[in-house]
Amino acid sequence: MSKSKLRRIAGPTLAVVLFALAMKLLWREAQEVTWDQFVSGFTGVPAVYLAIAAFLIALNYGLLITYDLLALRYVCRSLPLRRVALVSFLGFTLGNNLGTFMAGAPIRFRFYTRWGLTPRQIVVLISICGLTFWSGLWILGGTVLAFVPIELPVELAEKLPLGTRTLGVVLLMLAFGYAAVCGLWRKPWPIGELHLRPPELGLMSVQTSVAAVDLLISATALYLVLPVDANVPFAQVLAAYLCAIAVSLLTQVPGGLGVLEVILVKLLKGTVGDSVLASVLIFRILYYVLPLLIGMIALVAHEIYGGAVEAREAKKEP
Repeated sequence: MSKSKLRRIAGPTLAVVLFALAMKLLWREAQEVTWDQFVSGFTGVPAVYLAIAAFLIALNYGLLITYDLLALRYVCRSLPLRRVALVSFLGFTLGNNLGTFMAGAPIRFRFYTRWGLTPRQIVVLISICGLTFWSGLWILGGTVLAFVPIELPVELAEKLPLGTRTLGVVLLMLAFGYAAVCGLWRKPWPIGELHLRPPELGLMSVQTSVAAVDLLISATALYLVLPVDANVPFAQVLAAYLCAIAVSLLTQVPGGLGVLEVILVKLLKGTVGDSVLASVLIFRILYYVLPLLIGMIALVAHEIYGGAVEAREAKKEP
């Protein structure tokens, strides 16, 4: 079997294995939760907190439009805001649930090629969107973990080669290294088959700020759907969320399904209690499932409308 075939198979196979392992661990955690605890956690969040969390998530998806705007600025292209908003919303709602390569990237290729961008520009755009996210995770995650390290369960702490404070320092080094590269390095930067120039320092700082605010908003939504009697600092929830979202993205499991949940449960169960599983499922519904349904409806409606417009214009032609 050729190396290219092995690479194509290895990624999906690893994702399936990790998904199965995560679901097994999550099922084991669920076995320790009684039905009454689960129901109490699922129904015990005040309606006003749910409403605020839903509002923050809607605000968060609006902020995600900035990812595409910054990437378009990098490739020196300009498009109407309504078009960027459409493709960004569809790309993130579908990509967050089905994976970047399965949904997020194809959506962007479909729409941006229609609006005049070349395939190379779109690949660069997707790469810059990813770099925007990771730059924010490096600086925010590094700061939180370095100054407010999260206490790992004993079984995890014994298996990991470094603690969360050390991990925070590593992330800060990555953040400052990225800033140094953007400020000092002007030669093309090889990323796979692409050779990209690092963004200018001004664009990099906006990238990092946008991604950090994005992560703060979504972590706040998670914090709001925790049980009202949970005595847990926001910094701990933020650190757990950043660890979970990073690992779930690295595994390439679509939507981090199972991976995100099991990590959050493991890291927060000690302070929040067994009902944290219900809170994580509420967050999954609010942040992933509902936006996916809205995104699918928006995509179908746009395609129907676009087809009707094309049919009407075709009738006008002699």
